[in-house]
Amino acid sequence: MPYRPALFALALLVVVGCGPAKLNESRSLTLDSGEAKAIDLPAVAKAQNVTVEFTSSAGEVTVYLFKESDAKGEDGMLLSDAKKALGQKQGKEGSFTTEVPENTPTRVIVRKASAKTEVTVKITNKQ
Repeated sequence: MPYRPALFALALLVVVGCGPAKLNESRSLTLDSGEAKAIDLPAVAKAQNVTVEFTSSAGEVTVYLFKESDAKGEDGMLLSDAKKALGQKQGKEGSFTTEVPENTPTRVIVRKASAKTEVTVKITNKQ
């Protein structure tokens, strides 16, 4: 029965699954004072740990990771409640890691720039 090991391996992959899709998103955002920008991320079938890293060229900013439902639309970028964020960090540079529940679309929001700045954001889910 030469096919038995191959069938076992296929069955194991089906039962265990392949884990969340690989996330490796990098963006450069230009922010004016008082402005906010967002990066929308799709939902994935399994819970995952998401890491957000950022650097700002000209001053401190605050970077948040929200469930999309907690920061909807244009108003959500500026008015979403920081207490509902899954994770956040303030500074000229920094990073944070937070768990995102399965089937949950998310938004990374950058805001609270005190002056015009260029912000580089990298989002990954490497384990």
